[in-house]
Amino acid sequence: MYDYNPYSFELDLDGDGIMESEAQLTDMNGDGFVDSIEIASDLNHDGYYETYEYQVDNDCDGYFETEVEAVDTNNSGEADMAIIKQDTNFDGQADVVERYYDYNQDGVTDDVKIHQDSDGDGRFEDLTKIYDSDGDGMLDTTEVYRDDNGNGSADYHEVYAYDPGTNEIIPADNADYSLSGTYYQDLDNFDPDSVTDPDLITGDPEESMDYWEFQGDTNRCALYSQMFVIEEFTGEDIDMEEFAQTAEENGWFTESGTYAANVNKMLDYYGIENEMSFHQSIDDVEDCLDNGGRVIVSIDADEIWHGKSNDIFAPDSDSNHMVEVIGIDRSDPDNPMVILNDSGSPYGKGEMVPLEVFEGAWSEGDNQMIACYPS
Repeated sequence: MYDYNPYSFELDLDGDGIMESEAQLTDMNGDGFVDSIEIASDLNHDGYYETYEYQVDNDCDGYFETEVEAVDTNNSGEADMAIIKQDTNFDGQADVVERYYDYNQDGVTDDVKIHQDSDGDGRFEDLTKIYDSDGDGMLDTTEVYRDDNGNGSADYHEVYAYDPGTNEIIPADNADYSLSGTYYQDLDNFDPDSVTDPDLITGDPEESMDYWEFQGDTNRCALYSQMFVIEEFTGEDIDMEEFAQTAEENGWFTESGTYAANVNKMLDYYGIENEMSFHQSIDDVEDCLDNGGRVIVSIDADEIWHGKSNDIFAPDSDSNHMVEVIGIDRSDPDNPMVILNDSGSPYGKGEMVPLEVFEGAWSEGDNQMIACYPS
């Protein structure tokens, strides 16, 4: 049992002999039981807490109804990613999951996702997305999705203009939305010798394929995607171990992966002109490739590699992989293909993915795109 005053202690989570976390336990109502747990962690040992976790028993009934995880990816003192899980009907399962992202790390939220199990049946059937569609720092668009029959597809989709000053939403556009599983076990690879009309190929996949490498059993996909572009633009032969060490020393990467806000930091480090944006379209990708640029995107690799169904209503539905888009093949107008340099697959050199499959996987990462141009 603990007093009302918070009880604090340090933790060595990874067993390396260094205390990288501080925990605080609080008995809010003085009944002798812990109602609140807070843990702040410096997992990369750089002297700053970058991860914060909270568990709260809101009604002091012995169960934690609210869980919060917040991450400060650039040591600014402010979290730029947060996940809040709430059990509002006290049945032991989270029925509201909220995700907040400050992608450009300017202290202003750029994107909010709210998953809800509105009827308490254990299935998330409502999704609301609120985001900054034009990059001006203001949340301006809301999308509402509803799955009425529980198949993971949106039976209702409405787009609204969002006014952050009044919190009002105004119907902006009706949009059709369809989801489907992909179920592809084998993907073809781009063959330059098979091209009969170069005008139907966007980009220069043949040249870009020369820079592909397999990442092996690592979480370095964002680093490899950046390295492909840097080597192609500079002609420099980069050693990945040194590349990863530089990224890790600057706090942009750990062997667990790279946060979305940091996936262009090594491009900046090498002086590669680039712009990171979200909620883009395949037309934006083609425009960049048409103008001599290179494109890196965030995707859900499971939808491409394993045929996972694109269920946007699942709170854990998210991107988990970075790849370079090196071309678009429209030689078959009925089956356009997106050509990737995918470091995560041993067969990812010039990996050919049907456009519809790619767009489903890309949507899981909020259509994040890094447009890169030679300096």
